[in-house]
Amino acid sequence: MAGLTVLTLIPLVGYAMLGASLAEQITREVGLTMGNLSGQADLDPVAASDLPIESIGTMITALLIISLVVTLLTAIGFFLVGLKLRQRRWWTFCYLSGWGECLAFPFGTILGIFTIIVLSRPTVKQLFGMQ
Repeated sequence: MAGLTVLTLIPLVGYAMLGASLAEQITREVGLTMGNLSGQADLDPVAASDLPIESIGTMITALLIISLVVTLLTAIGFFLVGLKLRQRRWWTFCYLSGWGECLAFPFGTILGIFTIIVLSRPTVKQLFGMQ
């Protein structure tokens, strides 16, 4: 599951590059349309004002960076759960992560449900050193 989550970073990076270039192009075209040519900003005080379209590019970039960080942290969490399941340690962490995995539809839901079912067994709890 951690590997699949890391693979979802590839389109996010592509969207980030595409969104940044698109926002820059739109900002430039709107600026030219409104008469904000380079070197002429001092002539017209209305054209020299900040365009609201510039903040859209910043917002797109910020949202994509946040998405990249959350996806990377999720992949690290999935990897850590797999490692701790193999070591049979941190039962509570693995159990709660199984519930969290249910949010990653469809593979995470299936994997999370089976993780919860298996970790609820008394024999598995004994392997983790509980009871």
